[in-house]
Amino acid sequence: MSDRDRPDPDLVVFSCGNDRHFSNVPKAVISERTRTRIAAGTVGLLFDATTEGMPHKAHTTNELHGVLRDLGASPRRAVYVSQNRQYEADYRQYCASASVDSPVTILTHDYWIWYAFAHYERDGEEVYQQRLEAFRSRPARRARRFVSLNRTAREAKILFLLSLLRDGLFDRGFVSFGGFRHPDDRKGEPPLPTPEQLAHALPGFDDLIAELSPLLGALDSRGRILFGMKRHGWKQLELWNAGLAVDLEEYNQSWFSVVTETEMRTRPSRITEKSVKPLANFQPMLVLGNPGSLALVRSYGFATFPDIIDESYDDEPDPRQRFEMVYQEVKRLCCLGEDALLALERRVADRLIHNARWGLTTFPGVYRTQRDTALVNEILMSVGFPAETSAPSGQFLST
Repeated sequence: MSDRDRPDPDLVVFSCGNDRHFSNVPKAVISERTRTRIAAGTVGLLFDATTEGMPHKAHTTNELHGVLRDLGASPRRAVYVSQNRQYEADYRQYCASASVDSPVTILTHDYWIWYAFAHYERDGEEVYQQRLEAFRSRPARRARRFVSLNRTAREAKILFLLSLLRDGLFDRGFVSFGGFRHPDDRKGEPPLPTPEQLAHALPGFDDLIAELSPLLGALDSRGRILFGMKRHGWKQLELWNAGLAVDLEEYNQSWFSVVTETEMRTRPSRITEKSVKPLANFQPMLVLGNPGSLALVRSYGFATFPDIIDESYDDEPDPRQRFEMVYQEVKRLCCLGEDALLALERRVADRLIHNARWGLTTFPGVYRTQRDTALVNEILMSVGFPAETSAPSGQFLST
């Protein structure tokens, strides 16, 4: 089919999660006929920022509105989709203060939750049975107390690892860490931060940063620690092999997980796949993340563990206090004997099984048929098409 014969799209999708200044929009290959229809208000625009959960910023909004003006598009036919649940309120507050009469529609989508579970719709039952057998065969004596994945050296992750070093607990866990980047080694993550950089990224943590920053060199000397590489023959860890699909023996040789999420903010925002990895691997977890993270986990049909872990940290808005509440629970659990840990695991075994069964065998299909469908309908209604139908020609252009 030639371009001349190809039906015009009714919805143009711009990927802007990693292009936060919308520089890809002017470069997009859009026919003059489609541009004319955009200006006429018969084509919807979708700005997909769901690979990131960035907070609202005025310059982002100004750039988005500028792109719409350049396209001659009506904001009423445009949708911006983010992971950040605070984005809509902050965006609308800004629009009101800047006298923006026609804001775009803001929707949310937990991209990384979808990414982590989608492929289990095909083989989730098989994976579940394999992991269930491994769970039932776990020994009563295990090599370490916990698992902590997420290799990226983000600031809260760094402070967690430094706290473990301070308290002699680093080697009580299977700790994944990508290391710091050095001029002669491209394999590391971000470079070794200064205390000032940590303080800038984590306001309110000055006391902890001052206490722990002398240990940065000791953490740097640990280098890169990545699990599953040798077992699976991987040369490097990428998105496709760092998700729930990773079959890690470390889960069977430990008791619980400590999740270090992408950020720790003052308001509920999002969770990523990091917060559900332990649940698909028969482990309870603590989350160093945003407030309301456990509530979001439960909203997806998973169970958490308030009877064996103090989960009150999930309601704490102050990141510094929330960090301390989580870390004290980590220390408490690390100090328990293995008989006590085995008793706790048996106490919540039914929930561990429920979480893995739900996540691997049922949730992927439910997510696609319910949440994905609801999101598509919201998008279509927001750009002027009827709910529960496809766009008139069913054509979508992704740039």
